Amino acid sequence: MNGSVKESSSTKYRLIYFDVRGRGEIPRLLFHAAKVDFTDDRVDSEEKWYNSLKAKMPQKVLPVLEVDGKQLSQSLTICRYLAREFGLCGKTNWEQAQVEQVVDTMDDLRAEVAKWIYEKDTVKKDEIASNLRSEIYPKFFGILETILRENEENNNRSGYFVGDHLTLADLSVFETFTFPLSIHPDIFDDHLELQEHRQRIMTDKHLAEYIKNRPERPV
Repeated sequence: MNGSVKESSSTKYRLIYFDVRGRGEIPRLLFHAAKVDFTDDRVDSEEKWYNSLKAKMPQKVLPVLEVDGKQLSQSLTICRYLAREFGLCGKTNWEQAQVEQVVDTMDDLRAEVAKWIYEKDTVKKDEIASNLRSEIYPKFFGILETILRENEENNNRSGYFVGDHLTLADLSVFETFTFPLSIHPDIFDDHLELQEHRQRIMTDKHLAEYIKNRPERPV
């Protein structure tokens, strides 16, 4: 399956991941944001994964990025590599560090949300959901809103998290909140800056079509 982007690179990229958003979706967004062609290889069955693919993967996990046949594991490593290749990692070393700060912060949030996803006990699951709403989401909202405001105070009034243009930081925030908003759709109601940021990504000229038409998946 090919990524629906318009321009091709002489480098041949193949992203291998399950047929969900999960940890493969930010790399997909990076390709589309950069208008770089790639093969979006979605593993749609456990049988295919266990019987024919797992043994061929360098760490026996997905996602894996193939770059001219060379394989790279670990989702955040893949994201950072692609962001550097595509000019979406910040314009200076300091901006790159700020981008990675946001990415790591979102990985912390992902870990908190994963507790809800994987909990089987319904009572405990409700307790986790309540804690997400009362403690976890507000904590991360505060962090992100501070970063947005500090960027604005640095004369970057673009509405992005770092500098004056789209970076991996923005894509990380956007995608990490996609699942939480599906189960708690009102959590942005009192956070206008985060609403506006999400809308900015959804209407980006390189991303809007993909986001609108991407397959609906639970995560």
